[in-house]
Amino acid sequence: MPDYRSRTSTHGRNMAGARALWRATGMKDDDFKKPIIAVVNSFTQFVPGHVHLKDLGQLVAREIEAAGGVAKEFNTIAVDDGIAMGHDGMLYSLPSRDIICDSVEYMVNAHCADAMVCISNCDKITPGMLNAAMRLNIPAVFVSGGPMEAGKSKLSEDKLDLVDAMVIAVDDSASDEVVEEYERSACPTCGSCSGMFTANSMNCLTEALGLSLPGNGSMLATHADREQLFLRAGRIVVQLCKQYYEEGDESVLPRNIGNFQAFENAMSLDIAMGGSTNTILHLLAAAQEAQLDFTMTDIDRLSRNIPQLCKVAPNTPLYHMEDVHRAGGIMGILGELDR
Repeated sequence: MPDYRSRTSTHGRNMAGARALWRATGMKDDDFKKPIIAVVNSFTQFVPGHVHLKDLGQLVAREIEAAGGVAKEFNTIAVDDGIAMGHDGMLYSLPSRDIICDSVEYMVNAHCADAMVCISNCDKITPGMLNAAMRLNIPAVFVSGGPMEAGKSKLSEDKLDLVDAMVIAVDDSASDEVVEEYERSACPTCGSCSGMFTANSMNCLTEALGLSLPGNGSMLATHADREQLFLRAGRIVVQLCKQYYEEGDESVLPRNIGNFQAFENAMSLDIAMGGSTNTILHLLAAAQEAQLDFTMTDIDRLSRNIPQLCKVAPNTPLYHMEDVHRAGGIMGILGELDR
């Protein structure tokens, strides 16, 4: 059986100093017998997809502790591509993915965490945490903040999203009043942008990879049931932890869940749902971290055989992520592919 990683810093006379510091964080004698699970959050007030994650991280921590673990939370950075676009800020977006990956690795390994729950949402945060999960290869569960609701305006019969505000802003025939109306209507709630953009695409792909719960990619941030995903993630990660460390079950590790066939499933889903092309960049990076020989050749092969089943914004103004969820979500799309 593999030893709990956390015992490196919680057991033995020579770790008295480390235990003293753990005690200063609130740990008690009995806690040193429990798995230490990192709650890898990405709360920030800069990004609408992440503004609501602070309280949700506490929900996960509560369930971890109720299930017999010790929860220790930290945050990564999170860049909003929509706010960063159109100026030098975009130069920092893609590099932030690798900074996120490295920072998760550093925190988890430096403190010998046994497992982690990754709370992500937007464009580079989910890929960064996915790369870290594959690199670390310890029990991990992903749960995202969810998509925002599509916008509505008296000026349009169609639902709106961020792109509509961008498009109308460069339309010289549109008055300032019209532009302002679109601006105020396009992003009505917290959550990742409401179409099948990079953030939602990647959160959907974690379902196909087997690293998140059904509904993770499509259930709205404001949906009452999304809270249940966070609660279940806290319970499940403790279960996975015990399966690996106490039963020697390596099938629960990210590289064994996210194997070559899982990456094929994820790419097949991406093609079928008309996901962001950025997912190719991120899936290939995750495959490299997982030490898989999953390449553009495999993506080309799949793209020649998998039909596109969905047309979701920005490919159409008619349907957004809330509609995908109502139609059965990612499990529904995968079910169609399996028919």
